[in-house]
Amino acid sequence: MEVVIVDIEKCIAYIILLESAMSFFDSSRPHPRSVLWLFYSSAFLSAIMFSVASYAPLSYYKPLLALALVTALAAVFFLVLFLRSKDERERPINYRALTFAFVGTLVFSLVVGLAQHLGFHFVSWLGLPALMISLWSFGLILHSWRYR
Repeated sequence: MEVVIVDIEKCIAYIILLESAMSFFDSSRPHPRSVLWLFYSSAFLSAIMFSVASYAPLSYYKPLLALALVTALAAVFFLVLFLRSKDERERPINYRALTFAFVGTLVFSLVVGLAQHLGFHFVSWLGLPALMISLWSFGLILHSWRYR
């Protein structure tokens, strides 16, 4: 097993590099709906790739898993880009939508854990990110209507 020593200066430089990349994308001001569409499509593609990788033969397993991870990282990048592009009026809406999704996922996880403890069927782990994205989307719709 190889020991890896992480240098804090390299980590800080990497974080600053990501921040400068985010400010570059922020200055071009892409339309929020196109960024949101890119987020949803990359998250959906990532879920499909994870599902396909679980049923794929062993020779295709690692490449499909790597592709799924890349698309998941792209989804995270587009989500951060979407959240950073919002103004002061829209940020509380996003905050309340994320809070709604977190609490809904927490309650769902507790109910599923209790049901599994009582002997009910196991739920796939791929359902949780889909549930979180669905609840966040519903929270965005709910709280944006509330503020209009």
